[in-house]
Amino acid sequence: MENNNAIPPVLRGKAVLTFLTGAGVGMVAIIVYAVSKDRTMLTMGSILFLWCLLRGGILWRIISTGHYECVTGVCTLVTQPPFRRYKKVHLTLEDGNETTLLLGMQTKIKPDTWYRFYFQNSPAPRLGNDYLDAALSTNVFLGFEEVTVE
Repeated sequence: MENNNAIPPVLRGKAVLTFLTGAGVGMVAIIVYAVSKDRTMLTMGSILFLWCLLRGGILWRIISTGHYECVTGVCTLVTQPPFRRYKKVHLTLEDGNETTLLLGMQTKIKPDTWYRFYFQNSPAPRLGNDYLDAALSTNVFLGFEEVTVE
């Protein structure tokens, strides 16, 4: 039970949301099938339900076993290269080193704000091309949260 208290709320919320999404899709598929007897909708809903359960289980195992890493730093600059589906987030880490993260467009990051980013521990290949690196590391990013620094 102590292990669950160590799980960051952002990651716990992502896993729970994945399970709830699967349950919602499964319930809608059952209701549509009960009303219209549409087997296609039931089949597709069942597949999505099982996929969400599998993805949620894998995500929960990664989170609960601690196979993720944290990067904490202040965002100094956010740029979006033209015609790309990612943002470049420039961070200054707690130890003073600078790094650049490639994150999806849906992340709302503001400059001059402290953030904690969570990534899955997996050897993502680095090819040297920003676009290919971003495409190959899409499943590595788990989430982020704003941090208050004292």
